Amino acid sequence: MNAIYGESGIKNGYLDGLPLEYVYEACLELKTKGCEVILPCITEISLLVSQLWTRGISIIDVNEVYADYALAKENIPLAKPSKLGIVGRVGPSATVDFMNKIIKSTPAKQDQDHIKMIVEQNPQIPDRTANLIHNQMDPTIALFSTCKKLAAAGSNAIAIPCNTAHAFVKEIQEHLKVPIVNMITTTAEYILENFGKDAKVGLLAKTGTIQSKVYFNDITNYGLQIVVPDETHQDCVMESIYGTFGVKAGYTDGVCKEQILKGVNYLMEREAQVIILGCTELPLMFPQTKELTVNKKVIELIDPTLILAKKVAKLAKPNS
Repeated sequence: MNAIYGESGIKNGYLDGLPLEYVYEACLELKTKGCEVILPCITEISLLVSQLWTRGISIIDVNEVYADYALAKENIPLAKPSKLGIVGRVGPSATVDFMNKIIKSTPAKQDQDHIKMIVEQNPQIPDRTANLIHNQMDPTIALFSTCKKLAAAGSNAIAIPCNTAHAFVKEIQEHLKVPIVNMITTTAEYILENFGKDAKVGLLAKTGTIQSKVYFNDITNYGLQIVVPDETHQDCVMESIYGTFGVKAGYTDGVCKEQILKGVNYLMEREAQVIILGCTELPLMFPQTKELTVNKKVIELIDPTLILAKKVAKLAKPNS
């Protein structure tokens, strides 16, 4: 324990001297008890294995073994979500909106045909945007814990109807057996299929979502172009979401809509052919609108939560 947690321990960045000697002595003691190979159950010890090898200690580098295993594994296949786990805390209205979209996207002839949904509404998950922009509390552990609860409850797949949270999905998925249906990837695939690989995509999202490049990475990986607001118009987007009269305060018209339309106009002037409403609250301002006409130009609005809902409904259909 001193080798790991001591003042001069591995957790404080010391990989030689006392920590090494402490671990070496422990290994020698195990050898005297007849151990032929040592399996450390503390990942920090992997940082010392090369030095222990030179001293004749047969010890396994568990980090390297796990890394090799992870790289060798194929992508986790999507399970048909007969029971879908939903990570809430993206704003109660947005969570309910997403569930309603799943219901409407499901070709059900009777109540029993609908997808069973489990919602873990966790208001204690730290703000993703605050973490990405201001380096405040990291939400990864809270998001992972929520996903683990959904998995323990029997979820076959998990949906996170939050754009910004997808900046943390890759890290979470690595430690989760149940697949997360990725909303960002699903949206990129939809745009590619419907607008072609040369489409210029506009993105309206929180500053944290943009700075995380979570959309940029997936959109460009599919060969698509992406354009975002300049600083002035990004302030308008944030005001429409977080302002006194913003959508998070319960407003869906008036000032918040005026502000977001400034962002729409800017992206259209930059020749965007389609615009992603990359914050789960933004579609609440356009409940029945799939496209906008500005100066005789028509542009389609993409609602990622609706695309995710349709994806989930399709996966749940027999023989899909």
